[in-house]
Amino acid sequence: MRQERSNTSLVQSGHAVRFDWGIDGLRRLGQECAVLVVVDVLSFATAVDMATGAGAHVLPLPQEDDRARQAAEAAGAVLAGPRGESDHSLSPSTLSDVAEGTLIGLPSPNGARLCSVAAELGAIVFAGCLRNASTVAGAAGAAARNGPVGVVAAGERRGEHTLRFAVEDVLGAGAVISALPPEVGSRSVEAETAARSYRNVSDLRGELRDCESGRELVEWGYGQDVELACLADVSAAAPRLRAGVFSRR
Repeated sequence: MRQERSNTSLVQSGHAVRFDWGIDGLRRLGQECAVLVVVDVLSFATAVDMATGAGAHVLPLPQEDDRARQAAEAAGAVLAGPRGESDHSLSPSTLSDVAEGTLIGLPSPNGARLCSVAAELGAIVFAGCLRNASTVAGAAGAAARNGPVGVVAAGERRGEHTLRFAVEDVLGAGAVISALPPEVGSRSVEAETAARSYRNVSDLRGELRDCESGRELVEWGYGQDVELACLADVSAAAPRLRAGVFSRR
């Protein structure tokens, strides 16, 4: 009888830098990685970077319903609304001018959910994107204290249980992995493949605008969000989740 694989991260054991996808991948990596970097380039992690870069704080909210409103009210947060219907939303361009010290409740059933689950696993959690890849990599490497670092590409959700490949997230994850200090240690094949994908891109802006997620945002009138997301290493923010809230450091 064929032996079934166990649902663990042991397939990448022995490597200090690991890579996986979505909620299941995050849970696998979280079994051994004390530091997890969640990458959701279009648009949660980029929105978090914009807000924290402006000196604001972000309360990630996994729901987009009354539970999000209630959680924001309980925390004294300004609740971000739907794109195009609110001064602040998941659209990164709406978060560049948030007043310093403001607490923004940011609903996102994908990126925010991953961050919440990562925190429940007891991990140190960073939100990574192309804009802050090097800064987050340095902070994650330092926080790991010689332990393994897990980088998780959020992917794009289709319905409740379906996840599709997202080019922007593998490139964002590859940027973070590429920037991790050498002393962190060896990369798994999966992590090295993501890093190589990023290093081999000659037109990052073109890739993001022409991938499925980028095309959707441009079609919906949010091309500026793609432009902000494709700027690599322009941010000095390393958003880290502490007590359920992302702050610059």
